[in-house]
Amino acid sequence: MTQTELNYAKVLYELSIPEEEVKQSMAICREVPQLVGVLADPTVAKEHKHVLIDRIFPERMHSFLKKASDMGRAENLPEIFEAWESYAREQKNQLQAVLLYVTPPTEEQQEGFVRFLKTKYGCSDAGLKLVQDRSLLGGFILRVGSTEYDYSLRGRLNGLRRQMIRR
Repeated sequence: MTQTELNYAKVLYELSIPEEEVKQSMAICREVPQLVGVLADPTVAKEHKHVLIDRIFPERMHSFLKKASDMGRAENLPEIFEAWESYAREQKNQLQAVLLYVTPPTEEQQEGFVRFLKTKYGCSDAGLKLVQDRSLLGGFILRVGSTEYDYSLRGRLNGLRRQMIRR
């Protein structure tokens, strides 16, 4: 993620557009990537892009999307929206973590992870993005920003391998 994308995300957040409308726009860009391609295409007239934006996206998003398109940043919209989500959570003192697993965690286990995150990071709320990764062999990896808690079988085997090599 570039600084420019972060700057656009902050501007979008400061516009105080309802979260639902931003997420709706995000979903449109994700589900119809060709639309982002058209908005980023320099051979398509600016006026045509504006008409598309007016017809497809929520009204409160029009100015932002037109400006992003006019400035040649339409191709970065998916990253800008991702940065917006992260920045919005940060502003609300919410934490987002990624849980890599082999076997899906139970509801009780998920609640335990959320409690751990709230306590450890002192946040008001924490969300878990669940991602299945069979290469872990067992256990889980919890990623919070640049910190990783590795309790996977693969991680333990790699640790054992490193110890054996050092001897």
